Amino acid sequence: MKIIESILQQMPGISQPQKKFLITLFSTILLVYGKVNFTNLSRYSCLSEKTYRRHFLKSFNFPQFTQYFLEKALNREHTVIAVIDCSFLRKSGKKTDGKAYFYNGVAGKSEEGLEISVISIVEIETRLSYSLSVQQTPSRPQIKPAKKLPQKPKNCWSIKTRKKPDSQSSTPDITRVDDGSTTSKEYSLLLPNFCTLFGG
Repeated sequence: MKIIESILQQMPGISQPQKKFLITLFSTILLVYGKVNFTNLSRYSCLSEKTYRRHFLKSFNFPQFTQYFLEKALNREHTVIAVIDCSFLRKSGKKTDGKAYFYNGVAGKSEEGLEISVISIVEIETRLSYSLSVQQTPSRPQIKPAKKLPQKPKNCWSIKTRKKPDSQSSTPDITRVDDGSTTSKEYSLLLPNFCTLFGG
């Protein structure tokens, strides 16, 4: 945790109690067995659930923290690239914020759940990836996918016709990859810093 302490010392506007909390939080996350929530974090540390809730209401500059961390963690002689990828998360419940129909690559179709996109810095030589930003894809009004029609037996004759483009597709028309200029403005300013840092 010495690297985290040194980074927090460099960051302006962080009080001593917040520094102590963040060090406890990061170390506790590595120890927690099961879900990482306030109740479980309080079981594995000396802080109460109420303390976790109170500190999570305070703002913290994670992009700046990540930048300082990567400056220490990455080898300046190695080649680094920025990558982005989306992941689908199954989620049930009617009151989950952002729940909608997103494309699930595992199932090969759109399903109801959540989608997150991760911008990472990848070190080519070591094949290590460091997350720079994780954001949830906002939900948009969508129509449920139509049920699949029963397939005809293989030995039946059928006339092949061109499929018309589906105007009511359940796949999101805009994702963070497509709309990166509006959803990740702060990171578009941050990425050039890494390019100049490593001679890109």
